[in-house]
Amino acid sequence: MNTIKRFFSEFSFPGGCKYRLWTLLPAALLIALDQWLKYLATVHLKGNPAIPLIEDVFELLYVENPGAAFSILQNQRLFFILFTGIVMLFLLTVLVSGRYRRYMLLNISFVLVLAGGIGNLIDRIVNGVVIDYLYFKWIDFPVFNFADCCLVIGAILMLIFFFFVYEDTSLSKQKQPPANKTEEASDEQEKLDNP
Repeated sequence: MNTIKRFFSEFSFPGGCKYRLWTLLPAALLIALDQWLKYLATVHLKGNPAIPLIEDVFELLYVENPGAAFSILQNQRLFFILFTGIVMLFLLTVLVSGRYRRYMLLNISFVLVLAGGIGNLIDRIVNGVVIDYLYFKWIDFPVFNFADCCLVIGAILMLIFFFFVYEDTSLSKQKQPPANKTEEASDEQEKLDNP
């Protein structure tokens, strides 16, 4: 109970409204862009042959995906709606809490993952399937969409952050000797240098 209380007390911080605006607005714009691109794909690509952008390499191809990325776990709509909804709600809560507001890279990754996850979640709720339209024919890569791009880039940035940027301050504090011990050590060294 104490942990939950402490977590929600962090929601109030100087510049909180501005921070939330600059994180949630880009996520909303990316979601809107994703939905607009899927609308265009439905209107112009559905029922039509693929449109090559780079001959035999990359094309626009309308596909309805009832599964997850790369068509795994087909026809598990309710599972995906619940799972994605819970993950997105958790991520949104962490983002608006401002807990990691000083880490720009992590905030960008949160925004991208949130936008991609919500974009595909809207498809599952409204259409029952996710609309994909980008196809690398050259390597026969599974058809994907803009939301998938956001998810993958966001996840990669998150991994980069946690593996190469983030330092747990509680661990670094444990490694540092207390201030008074450092002063004592320097006094001892001074005595040895000046007998």
